[in-house]
Amino acid sequence: MKSLLKISLIAATMFTASATYANDGIYTLDVKSEDAKTIRFSIDKASDINLSIRELNNEVLFEESIHSAGAASKSYDLSALPNGEYVLNVESDAKLATYTIVIANDKAVVSVPKITELLRPVLTKDQSVLTLSLDNAAKGPIQVQIFNEYNDELYSETFTDKAKLVKKFDTAKTYGKELTFLVKSNNQEIVKTIAIR
Repeated sequence: MKSLLKISLIAATMFTASATYANDGIYTLDVKSEDAKTIRFSIDKASDINLSIRELNNEVLFEESIHSAGAASKSYDLSALPNGEYVLNVESDAKLATYTIVIANDKAVVSVPKITELLRPVLTKDQSVLTLSLDNAAKGPIQVQIFNEYNDELYSETFTDKAKLVKKFDTAKTYGKELTFLVKSNNQEIVKTIAIR
């Protein structure tokens, strides 16, 4: 009876772990077995994806924007690429997956991805009030700076350990036609300019 209980517990744990993993990602990437220099990219659910293949010096060799209304799969033939290392970037709304592809001896080997949470600040305007929203703020400091069109700093503040950041700015007494927001966090820097008049 104890053996049956142990086996059931192990099976339940494995099922839970696999279900969690299956729901964790938006896409998968693998090397097709019939042709070792072809990679297959699969999207698991509806999403917008930017995919690029680059050399190590960041020169873009191939770039594509993919819009999928549901699950989809696409293959990429890498046989035109010479032996060497390449970088495959797959970017969704909130994440960037960076894969290393090594081509040698007519085979492509794809690494495990490095996942980076992307900073996506949203600016909305309601009359003279600008709202900065950051739903997927990474742990650690987030620096927010605001500049006018003459590059004068009007605001600067650093927020720490915010999972969600919402900040409102009244621009009624601000002179000028536009404001530029600079948001920095974890080696990411986002610049957005918005017209206020």
